[in-house]
Amino acid sequence: MSSITMMEAQTRSNRNRVTKRAPGKAKTGLDSTAESPSRVFTDVLLAIKSEHLTNIINRQKNHEYRKYRLRDGVERLWLYETAAAGGKASITHIAVIPGSVRHVPGSVPTEPFGIGNEDFNAGLKQSKYGYPILELYELVQPVTLAEMRSRWVMGGAPMGWCYVRADLWMDRWGNSCDRSQKVKRVF
Repeated sequence: MSSITMMEAQTRSNRNRVTKRAPGKAKTGLDSTAESPSRVFTDVLLAIKSEHLTNIINRQKNHEYRKYRLRDGVERLWLYETAAAGGKASITHIAVIPGSVRHVPGSVPTEPFGIGNEDFNAGLKQSKYGYPILELYELVQPVTLAEMRSRWVMGGAPMGWCYVRADLWMDRWGNSCDRSQKVKRVF
C-alpha cells in the first residue's frame, strides 16, 4: 500500500467533485465571477406545459402558480413551453407580472374567473404562490432548445427557475425602442 501526500489526496478529491465552488462556499444566487454571464434579476425563466400556456394565451388562466416564491422585483416570466404533449420545446412567451404581488392560498380575487384560482384559494394545489398575469407577449423568434444550448450556453431545458441572462434579455426583449421587432403583444 503506497502512502500519498496531502496534495495528491486533495487533487484526487477535486477530480471527483461535481461543483466548481470551493468546499464550504455557499451559493449566493448572484453571479459574481468574471466568467459567469450577468443576469437580469427582474426576469425569470421557467418551464410550462403546452396546455397551461394555451389557457394563458386564451385568457382562461390568469395566474401562474408555483411551489416557490419569486423575490419581489421579478416582473417578467419567460415561459419555456415544454415538448410534452406537442409543445414547442422553446421559450415562446413572456408574461408580465406585478413586481410585488405574491398571492398565497385564499388571496386570489374570484373575479375575473381563471382556471385554477378556486382550487388554489381552497388550498387544493401543491403550489403555495400565485402570480397574476397582467400582459403576455409572444417572441417573434422563439428561443429553441438547440439555441439555448449553443448560443446561450444553457445546459438544456429549464428545471425549476433561473434568472434570465442579460445578453438573452437584450436580444429578445431589450430596450423599448425596438421591442416591437422582438415581441408581439398577445394581451
